[in-house]
Amino acid sequence: MIRRTLKGLARRILRRPKAPEPARSKAVDPQVARTPKPPVVLEDEPEPVDLEIDAGDLQDWIDAEKEFLILDIREPYELRSGFAEGSLCIPMNHVPQRIDELRDRPTLVVVCAAGARSFGVAHYLREQGIEDAWSLSGGVGDCYRQGFKRVLPED
Repeated sequence: MIRRTLKGLARRILRRPKAPEPARSKAVDPQVARTPKPPVVLEDEPEPVDLEIDAGDLQDWIDAEKEFLILDIREPYELRSGFAEGSLCIPMNHVPQRIDELRDRPTLVVVCAAGARSFGVAHYLREQGIEDAWSLSGGVGDCYRQGFKRVLPED
C-alpha cells in the first residue's frame, strides 16, 4: 500500500510543470510583472497503465476460473524457500532471452518476493507486446495466501 501511494505521488509530481524561475533583471516594468502568464500546457501524456493486481484481484480471477500462469522471477537462491505450485520460474535477468516462451501463454501474473521487481518485469513484458502481463503487488506471499501450494525445489 505504501508503494502504491508513493507511485501515485511520483506520478503527480512528474506531471506538474516546474514553475519558471523569477527573472533576474534589475529593472522590472510593473505592468509586465502583473500580466499573468499563459498556463503551461503539457503535451498529451498517456495515462499510466495499471500493471498491478493484489490478492483480492487474484482471488477474483480464481473464482471466475480465469486462466493465468504465475511467472516467478526470483533468483534460484530465493526459490530454495519454495514457490507456488504450477508457476514458471525464470530469473528476472533471463526473461529477455526467454521472451518467446511467454508470448503464447495465457495471462501472466509476475511475482517476486515483495512486488517491486515484478512490477518492472510486467512493464517490460507489456513493452514487448505481451499485453496481459500483471504484477502481483504482495509478492509470492499473496499466492500462498490465496491457497497456492508451496513447492520446495528438488536438490
